[in-house]
Amino acid sequence: MATTNRYLQGNYAPVRDERTETRLQVTGTLPDALNGTLLRNGPNPVVVEDPATYHWFTGAGMVHGIELRDGRAVSYRNRWVRSAEVSRQLGEEPVENGVPSVFPIGDGVSGNTHVVSHAGRIFALVEVELPTELSPTLETLGRYDFGGKLRSSFTAHPHVDPATGDMHFVGYDIFGPPWLRYHVVDATGTLVRSEDISIKGPAMIHDFCITESQVVFFDLPVVFDIELVDKGGFPFRWTPEYGARVGVMPRSGGDTDVVWVETENCYVYHPLNAYDDGERVVVDVCRYDTMFVRDVNGPFGDSRPTLWRWTIDPVAGMVKQQQLDDRACEFPRVPDVITGRPHRFGYSVSIEDGDLLKHDLERGTTEAHPTGPGRVAGEGVFVPAPDSSDEDAGWLLSVVYDPDRAASDVIVVNAQEFDRAPVATVHLPVRVPFGFHGSWVPDRALA
Repeated sequence: MATTNRYLQGNYAPVRDERTETRLQVTGTLPDALNGTLLRNGPNPVVVEDPATYHWFTGAGMVHGIELRDGRAVSYRNRWVRSAEVSRQLGEEPVENGVPSVFPIGDGVSGNTHVVSHAGRIFALVEVELPTELSPTLETLGRYDFGGKLRSSFTAHPHVDPATGDMHFVGYDIFGPPWLRYHVVDATGTLVRSEDISIKGPAMIHDFCITESQVVFFDLPVVFDIELVDKGGFPFRWTPEYGARVGVMPRSGGDTDVVWVETENCYVYHPLNAYDDGERVVVDVCRYDTMFVRDVNGPFGDSRPTLWRWTIDPVAGMVKQQQLDDRACEFPRVPDVITGRPHRFGYSVSIEDGDLLKHDLERGTTEAHPTGPGRVAGEGVFVPAPDSSDEDAGWLLSVVYDPDRAASDVIVVNAQEFDRAPVATVHLPVRVPFGFHGSWVPDRALA
């Protein structure tokens, strides 16, 4: 496809086939404790109608699964997430399960951003639609609305409280109000709470945070503009006059309990984590100065995202911002068992050289795991080692593009020996295009 759109070139370019491969070569030794599947999601358009206006965030979702068990790489498979439009483009009948779309344009959107498991189910997620349930073999089962209780969008970034097993999520509405809603699904998969949250307008709220006692919302100046829909482009623009603020709400509270605190204009897709610090809340984020000003096809042609700490004092009405690292990085993660609790370590990907990064927030240092010349890592997913209470005891799994093979590897890095070579590398026979987010799903999670 001849185009100058960077998000259709190189390893951004879509793959054309769904594959199931069972003969996977492994270098090194896979830890016996890794019994499950690494899932990864990202845009993989079936058809690109106008390459000039194609936006990376809008491609049809494709989920990739790498199954590991008993020290073996068992299989790789990839499947499109089938909205009605994706099914039509593939020449198939749509997947019907009786759950209608909540997206007001067309007939559903393909979940292309994240893939998670909860209460024995797998969900492909995109923030303007309901979850799409997938089978363990990644076949599309259809939209999921929690027994009819959810009739609005579901964030691409739910957060599970490690103590309760409750899954917290938000959803924003570009045709509201209400523009934002907050929900809780309990450990059994039942939607138990929904709250409308008042914000100023149709802001793009990609992620949020929970702590042990609070919920943190980001109301930042990337705002829906219907005129961009008519022009065929991505319908959000940088709108500095909208302003920037963060909201802090007690987890037991509602809309009237949110304390909004203004801060300087910026944009955040992804927080690393948040935690309580007395009456204050500490949030570590990947912060952009602007978004969609110079690059209207994706996020990486504007400003450099760097790691910052926001200390929010809702009583004083202040947000203290402190830069933690000057490397350009994205896709920050902490171990799931640290969600909402004080963290020492975090992991991200260097935007400039494709290495994995380990941030020691206690010492103020960052360690790199070099992926090799020309090789580019995707988001690292942390899998804890059994029988250890050390925060960084475990492995970081990442899908890495290898331009020499025009294919991808899955590397398994000992998080406590971060600068050493991977303990194992699974060589995939196919290319996994650059994408967004993923999860480790232990076998027991789907039992």
